[in-house]
Amino acid sequence: MALLAMTSPLAPVVAALEGLRRRHPEEVACIAPGLIIRPDEGAVRALTAEALAVLLVAGWTRAHRVPLLFADATFLTGAGRLGITRARVAVLDGDPSAGQSGVVVARTRRDLLAIVQDNLCALSPGPGLAPAIHALTERWSLQPTPAASLLMHHF
Repeated sequence: MALLAMTSPLAPVVAALEGLRRRHPEEVACIAPGLIIRPDEGAVRALTAEALAVLLVAGWTRAHRVPLLFADATFLTGAGRLGITRARVAVLDGDPSAGQSGVVVARTRRDLLAIVQDNLCALSPGPGLAPAIHALTERWSLQPTPAASLLMHHF
């Protein structure tokens, strides 16, 4: 597993995933610990709707940063866990990481949702994504936030 610098815009997403792993280990088991990997012989370029939903919902509801993935940088490890070699991050204007390299800034939550949707269209995750996002958003959002509600109702 590669180390992720705490100053990386992706660091809060990884921290959110690891926090969720302690409370919901069965749901986060589809994500490689630390998320960032160095592909080995057992890794294949692929993506599952379940793992993508976990990553999106954790980023949106917990870290307020949404990873934007590249198809050629997403892998399933030999254990079937999603790991990535690189990603960009989408944030709202005013986020401390706005302006950093690899960060896409949105003015409004609706703009952020459009950015995320465009990224998902490029990834073509398959039909299981919407139900997985709905289920996770309901379970992981103690009180639905406007952002969680927006994400949940558009997929």
